[in-house]
Amino acid sequence: MTPVHPATDKKSDLKITYTNDTDLVQQSLKLASRPPASFPLQSAEYRWNVARPGSDVLYLRPKKEIFLSDRNRIFSVYVRGAQHAHQVFAVFRGPNKIQQEIFVCSLDFSGWKRFEVVIPPYLRLRNPLKHNRFELYFNGLKIQSHFRDQPGMSVFNFAEMFIMADTSDNKIPGADMKDDF
Repeated sequence: MTPVHPATDKKSDLKITYTNDTDLVQQSLKLASRPPASFPLQSAEYRWNVARPGSDVLYLRPKKEIFLSDRNRIFSVYVRGAQHAHQVFAVFRGPNKIQQEIFVCSLDFSGWKRFEVVIPPYLRLRNPLKHNRFELYFNGLKIQSHFRDQPGMSVFNFAEMFIMADTSDNKIPGADMKDDF
């Protein structure tokens, strides 16, 4: 990436602009080649103006619901609190089309915290219509404003979200046998 000088006139103000642009391009190249930072630097910050506490709801949804295979056991997320009592729910859908909101945390703290919630067994079912595989869909997060909070701006962050699954049935048969060769 190299900027091209826009004019050949040496006395032009464009020469200064060209020099500044060259420096910016070089800085951008250095930043682009750096490795990814740790999760607090890669978090998503949300600024939510709550007008009607208790009735305002914010949905954070992927473009398409996310299919989760295996026997999913635990949903975990890193959150930076907002000092407001807003409640965070994870929204899942099982193979029987039941949509469930699972309470994750309340945003009434400051700093980063990791929260884990157990996914209910009735959402961890096999679908007999699809080769009896485990089937669970993640539909996003729901943030419900608390009725005792004051109207105004709430700022909070979400970082790494992940699902912990039980993959013990994926073991190779006989892998637990002693090796006496």
